[in-house]
Amino acid sequence: MKNLGILLLCLFWLGANATSWRVNNNPAINADFSTFQEAHDAASPGDTIYVEGTGFDNHYGDVTISKKLIVIGPGYFLLDNDSTQANHLVARFQAITLNSGAEGTVIYGLELNWGLSGYKGIIINTSNITIARNYFSDDRARIVFGGNDIYNIALLQNFAWEIRGTYGYSANNVLIANNFVLATISGVSSGVITNNVIKSGITSTYSEIKNNIIYQSSVYPLGGSSYGTENYVAYNLVSGTFHGGSNPPPPPGPGNQENVDMSTVFINFIGGSLPGVDNNWILNPEGPAVGAGENGIDCGMFGGVTPYVLSGLAPIPRIYEADVPISGSAATGLPVTIKVKSQN
Repeated sequence: MKNLGILLLCLFWLGANATSWRVNNNPAINADFSTFQEAHDAASPGDTIYVEGTGFDNHYGDVTISKKLIVIGPGYFLLDNDSTQANHLVARFQAITLNSGAEGTVIYGLELNWGLSGYKGIIINTSNITIARNYFSDDRARIVFGGNDIYNIALLQNFAWEIRGTYGYSANNVLIANNFVLATISGVSSGVITNNVIKSGITSTYSEIKNNIIYQSSVYPLGGSSYGTENYVAYNLVSGTFHGGSNPPPPPGPGNQENVDMSTVFINFIGGSLPGVDNNWILNPEGPAVGAGENGIDCGMFGGVTPYVLSGLAPIPRIYEADVPISGSAATGLPVTIKVKSQN
């Protein structure tokens, strides 16, 4: 494992004007740091921190980011999809809080679980943040717009339980695209919510809501008790109806489909209260979501400009297969065979 860890480090691209740091909490691995917070505190703004996998019952804890960083983990569901990583351990955190100073931070390929102090996940307290290709593996681990008015947030290609706001604060110019969300999206003051697969519904104001699939909606798939105001709603597929009770219909928009049989939409629709793995939500090529979006794109998380990436693999090269002998000889050396793929 030590040899494999060193090999994985060779894949990482170094920025022209930044330093890259390696974090691994396995004491047998010779990494730069054993804790993320130590790496954060030593890093300069603009640095990259590569976080390697932990054991199943291990994690990097509850951390705070207060400087601009690029954080890259190995991804998730690494045994469930083909050609992911040679090392199948995920980089697990209890929670990450992004505070003032973290503007410009990008986070890829981590798993978030809940901490002992209650509902956690990734808490965004500042602007200009990108959260992409992360897995929130417990219903207490959520993406939360935190205790400030924030702007310019991109949530892309995540496999999440819930995206929510904080009462009394606004999240503006938010892009939520190509995510799976096993609950609801709420708390968006303005933005674009597109090409997501969502279980229950969306609450927002002053937003474009398009190309989404709401697969187990209540009577009110947009807004619960109200639809919000000034939303443009188009090209969405919902299992229920947009209308109900005393609520008004959504604003006029083309392409919305109601009462869709979701068993015809996905290749392996499971429904219910558990999400399964990400490959369950690939579209049935003969289903009603194919070509049903704006300008003929597919609806759902695998369509559009930033299609969902299986297993949350970061956009860097990766070793997906490695044969590393535990010993060699003076005659043959240490023969190592690796297979590498690039990733968009």
